[in-house]
Amino acid sequence: MRLEANIILKYGLYLGVLILMFLPMAQNYYGFIESKPLKGSFTKLEDTTLTVDGWLSGNYQLTHQDYIDQNIGFRNVLVRTYNQMHYSLFDNARANQVVVGKDNYLYEENYIKAHLGRDFVGQKEIVERVRKLKKISEELKVNGIDLIVLLAPGKGSFYPEYIPDFYEPERKTITNYEGYRDEMLDTKINILDFNQWFVDMKSTSPHPLYAKNGIHWSRYGEVLVADSIIGYIGNLRNVDMPELVVKSKVLSDSAQFSDDDIERGMNLLFDIPDLEMAYPVFKIEKSKTSNPKVLTIADSYFWGIFNMSFSKKVFDKGKFWYYNKKIYPDSYEKSLKVKDVDIIEEVEKNDVVLIICTDANLHKFAFGFIDQLYDAYKANPAKKRTGGKDSDKDKKTAKENRIEYFVNAIKTSAEWLESVKEDAKEKNITLDEAIMSNAKYMVWQEGKKK
Repeated sequence: MRLEANIILKYGLYLGVLILMFLPMAQNYYGFIESKPLKGSFTKLEDTTLTVDGWLSGNYQLTHQDYIDQNIGFRNVLVRTYNQMHYSLFDNARANQVVVGKDNYLYEENYIKAHLGRDFVGQKEIVERVRKLKKISEELKVNGIDLIVLLAPGKGSFYPEYIPDFYEPERKTITNYEGYRDEMLDTKINILDFNQWFVDMKSTSPHPLYAKNGIHWSRYGEVLVADSIIGYIGNLRNVDMPELVVKSKVLSDSAQFSDDDIERGMNLLFDIPDLEMAYPVFKIEKSKTSNPKVLTIADSYFWGIFNMSFSKKVFDKGKFWYYNKKIYPDSYEKSLKVKDVDIIEEVEKNDVVLIICTDANLHKFAFGFIDQLYDAYKANPAKKRTGGKDSDKDKKTAKENRIEYFVNAIKTSAEWLESVKEDAKEKNITLDEAIMSNAKYMVWQEGKKK
């Protein structure tokens, strides 16, 4: 009896081992158990075709083995289990550059380095880049185009108290953010400093401006930023802009949008507890006049705002040059790269050029855009672009742009428009004639000051 039990046990163990061996293969072919796909950036491998040359060279075996490793059954579960073990037992994130901070606040390492000044490029480089930026700004202004730099915050700067001690956070030096901010303020470049604004609002904001498990500004913070951009451009150009109207807010301790983007990339089995986050419900109301066309050169901090249909509804279908490489929305259908377009022609189609950069990317500020446009203007000055020595065409275009600017300014300023109406009555001319007369006078006054 005992002998039969031993035999049954041995056969049972043998059968169990066989099932475990072939179960991943069965899962791979039949997918009878659904598993959550892995998040993050990786290259999906295609299976290779068996050929005589591939077999004899050994290349087929190697590439086919890589394909099998990536597509083996239950791989996603095994990867998540492995990652969860490292996170739960060792506070270690098995994801590229992800750092688990104090109280389990998640960072990407480059944001910590940016806050501590470990990636500082040097003041000489900053001064030179801002000098070129100023030249570009002046060239654009002649054509009635405004340039704005938005300094986005970084999670290391916003939550320095949770940076792990092994980074020696007390050993902080000058940062790229401080260098660029001070230099741009000195050179009178239009600047929106949301890095400082977020820090100033940190203790008074009713809802988190940064999520615990994300790397970008929170959805709530993002909506505040979007509304502030609208107001700033409207004031700068003295035009009526669309209005971002918040109808309500939904509070949730389950992260939405990009508020847990780091956590998703960690590919864990279980969710990490989130802060209670706010999610504004809003709509964008059209303005009564045409919107300024805005070109945005930005890193990933603009994606959330772009996905609000911001470029379409607020920026008059302006383009988004992602890291100054790919152009959106064009690249949704077919890849379009900045290097393949005429940079001067494309830039000068706009009323505003907006550069957005978080502090972790300031070591490569503007992603080559400044040098490219500066060199293009240097190689193609106004005289050369108009095909000869006579630059009257350029002067006329610039003058017309300024007249149009003041016409729009008068029409959108209730007080100014009322004054022009009185002027029209006194001179017995139409309102349009009075507006044009006043706009031309303002341009003439600008010319006198120069």
